[in-house]
Amino acid sequence: MAVWKRWCCAVMATALMALGATGCVRSKVVVTSDPPGADIHMNDIHLGRTPVEMPFTWYWYYDFKADLAGHEPAVRRERFKAPPYLWMGPDLLMEMMPFPVRDTRRVHFDLVAQRFRPEPEFALD
Repeated sequence: MAVWKRWCCAVMATALMALGATGCVRSKVVVTSDPPGADIHMNDIHLGRTPVEMPFTWYWYYDFKADLAGHEPAVRRERFKAPPYLWMGPDLLMEMMPFPVRDTRRVHFDLVAQRFRPEPEFALD
């Protein structure tokens, strides 16, 4: 009987470890712009040209900057708040799910064309 109990405990422990190792929370941000092809910086780190996606770890403030030739640069601060299922307590259950939990945030920039400012033809002395 003792062998049976040990075997059941070993099987259950193995199943729990396998179940706990399979799931995780995957958070990413997808940045788009209109027109596409803008250079994107997130917290002064160049991510690439839109559309671009990048994983993030912390739910906090992120500073985004979009640059495109012929357009005004756009700057935005976004706060990524943790969803309720990732608050302390339920987050442990989410980490143990047998499937990955995905959290995708989207940031979109509508870039404005630069205004043409003619340079003066002469300079006053």
